[in-house]
Amino acid sequence: MKNIAIIGGGANGISTFIELFIQIVTAKLQNKVSITLIEKDKKLGYGLAFGTPQPGHILNTQANLMGIFANEPAHFADWLKNNGGKHRADVKVDHDMDNAYTTRKLYGDYIAEQANTYLKRAKKHHLSVKVIHSEAMDISRYKKDYEITFSDQTSLKANYIVLTLGTPKPSTFKSLIQFPTYLDFPWPTSRIKEKIPSTSHVGVLGTSLSAIDCVMTLLDHGHKGKISLFSPDGMLPRAQPIEQGEFERKHLTLENIHKIKRKSLSKPQVKTLIRLFMKEVEHYEGQPVDWKSMDRAGKSPKDLLEWDIACAEKGGDALMNVSYSLRYDSSTIWSWMDTDQKVLFKKWIGSQWAINRHPTPLHNAKKLLRLFQKGQLNVHSMKSPDAVTPNGSGFSIMTDKEEAIEPAFLINATGSSSALENMDGELIQNLLQKEYLSPYAVGGALINERTMQIISPKGGDGIYAVGHLANGLLMDVNAVWYNVRTIGTLAKDLVFRLQEKDA
Repeated sequence: MKNIAIIGGGANGISTFIELFIQIVTAKLQNKVSITLIEKDKKLGYGLAFGTPQPGHILNTQANLMGIFANEPAHFADWLKNNGGKHRADVKVDHDMDNAYTTRKLYGDYIAEQANTYLKRAKKHHLSVKVIHSEAMDISRYKKDYEITFSDQTSLKANYIVLTLGTPKPSTFKSLIQFPTYLDFPWPTSRIKEKIPSTSHVGVLGTSLSAIDCVMTLLDHGHKGKISLFSPDGMLPRAQPIEQGEFERKHLTLENIHKIKRKSLSKPQVKTLIRLFMKEVEHYEGQPVDWKSMDRAGKSPKDLLEWDIACAEKGGDALMNVSYSLRYDSSTIWSWMDTDQKVLFKKWIGSQWAINRHPTPLHNAKKLLRLFQKGQLNVHSMKSPDAVTPNGSGFSIMTDKEEAIEPAFLINATGSSSALENMDGELIQNLLQKEYLSPYAVGGALINERTMQIISPKGGDGIYAVGHLANGLLMDVNAVWYNVRTIGTLAKDLVFRLQEKDA
């Protein structure tokens, strides 16, 4: 009997369990395999991302891309239609349910329901599944297999391990942890409510989606004081249209990129991809584009947000819709690139790509604009990435305009580091120290993208990973559709290996 241990019982962990169940049973291996699902929290399916009760925390992606099953992206939208649909208070929808945005908590309820359903199905089909509510702290090689050690000093032996660890805390600004008015992480949200008075001036490190979630938490708790957001570039994500405009690309296509690769016998270069993207945007617009005017650096975040909301209400623009149209091809293009070109992409246009490819839902963008209009919210570019100094009343943060902003409380919402060595978490750091994980220059761990197996000097070939640990494989790594697709790949490889041993 072979045992597969899944470490992490959030959305990725549940998706992995379900896909393994489906493939194991269809391969008629249920009498030869067992699954152990390990989750430190008391409930399965929620994790940090989808356990938040805040009504202002809504998904950043519409329902028809959030299905938990590989190859069934619309499953969540169908589930919504059968569970109250647009009549629910926790669903934001202006048109059809496929384009609805829901609260994170409702999505967590969906994942938890699927977990419960498939645990029952596993029992019915005689597949042994054990759930352990404990925190995995370390993994050691045990002969040819593995031994997992938990926080309570108990252990578990496994033949294969799948790491579905969720999103780790940011490891930046560690020197500030000693100060009582600093919060190193915005989760769980109860910490913000308990520690921060509603009239205080709050600083938030970060201007991306994590920072916006932090602002929504403050609003849900009735915050009346000033809110100041800080990041090196001071750029907010753009506003996402309720219904994203579909666009058929003519220039930036897999066919054209492969044709260039075939003729040049070299892998795609960032400069070539940027040129093709620019041609595609101009094709969308039907005219040449003034690219200098598209640069957002140094421009008013409030003015840009107003423009973005108006643009989103009309279905988005070329930059956003061309970026969105690449969602299914970007993983293939990324896999064709050399590591040095991936690093250059992140350095040259990573932040610009992120604000267009990962915009904030229109509902939340409008909330931000109202805060700007009341004078309650400001967004600043920092003089340097670490321009934060504690002072007697809180913190002083120097902006690129040589202005010192002094919030009384400070929340780190910079998001998780893409670099493996900077990811917070004892299990990750133990595996890194043992060389069971190897850093990938682009981010995350070195992983075989054809199987999702970890590539490492000492970890063996029985450890797999999905989610944030795989962030170097694709910049859209937090997208549910991408994770469930890679989970399908992972499960297929694992079942093939089990069949091979059984033959």
